[in-house]
Formats: sequence, C-alpha cells, structure tokens
Amino acid sequence: MEWFIDFLLIVRDLFVYGLCGLAAAYYYYFRLNRDLLGGFWGATLIGTIGAVLVVVIANIKNWFPQVVNFLMIPKWENIPLARVNIIAALIGSFLFLYVLNRINHDKERRRN
Repeated sequence: MEWFIDFLLIVRDLFVYGLCGLAAAYYYYFRLNRDLLGGFWGATLIGTIGAVLVVVIANIKNWFPQVVNFLMIPKWENIPLARVNIIAALIGSFLFLYVLNRINHDKERRRN
C-alpha cells in the first residue's frame, strides 16, 4: 500500500509541473501571440520539461529552497500540498519557452 501512496505523490507532482508548463504556454501562445513549435500543446510539453529540469537543478544543494521556502512549498497547517518547487518550475517553464521562441525567430502567430 505504501508504494501506491508514493505513486500518487509522484502523479501529484507531475500534475503541478504540468500546470506550470501550461501557464507558461498560455502566456507565450495566447498573451504574447507567439508562434511556437507544436502550437499550444507543444509549448505545454516544452514548458513542463523545463519546469522539471530547473527544479532538479535548483534542488542540487538545497540552497534555493532555504532562501524562499515560504513561496516554494505550499502548506496547509504544516501539511504539504505538493512537493514541487513552484517558483523553480515556473522559471523553468518560462525559460524553456523563451528559448523555443528565440529558436523560432520570435515569430508572431497569424490571426485567422
């Protein structure tokens, strides 16, 4: 039964990463109106990958979580809601979509 709880925690973390990637993709695709590789869903995938990679890099020596712990680990009465570093995930999502946008020569999307 413990393995099932661990599995659910991993699924929850992946869901939070996906939400961060989705937020970054929404901003670049709909707000900035940029043409991204794979459209909105491709940008969501790239943003999610960026979120995961930057969280892994940020947690190498645990220096980043100690600096802004109150912003990173959402808690409800000392019960963590997610084990995901939300700030690092958002930074990773936006960073990867920014690089993807630059690779695509900062093109604007055509209006239909």
